[in-house]
Amino acid sequence: MDKTSILIVEDEPEFLRVYCDAIAAEPSFDLVGAVGTLGAALALAEKAVPDVLVVDLGLPDGSGTELIRRACRLRSDCDVLVVTVFGDDKHVLDAIAAGATGYILKDSPASELVRCIRELRAG
Repeated sequence: MDKTSILIVEDEPEFLRVYCDAIAAEPSFDLVGAVGTLGAALALAEKAVPDVLVVDLGLPDGSGTELIRRACRLRSDCDVLVVTVFGDDKHVLDAIAAGATGYILKDSPASELVRCIRELRAG
């Protein structure tokens, strides 16, 4: 079985570590990158868009919605899981309009992140 390639875009080091650890612990997942800025994520996306993009909306150099739009244009079957502190309707709807296929809040446990990625890949 092919592994699910995952790129994490998160600017807070503690969350980034937790997410990376959760992904690394799953044998069916392949962490292909973990970056903390929109610029770094866009540069990686230009090379190869992963199966799943885990993205925070509030990045120090821009909005994660820009990355979502770009990744979905480059690879239409890319699943995008937003993990953010923003739970209001505007952020949720903007992310979905940009192409996000999943949305959870940062206070969710790491097991929820893994479960959501599995659900997204299962359709």
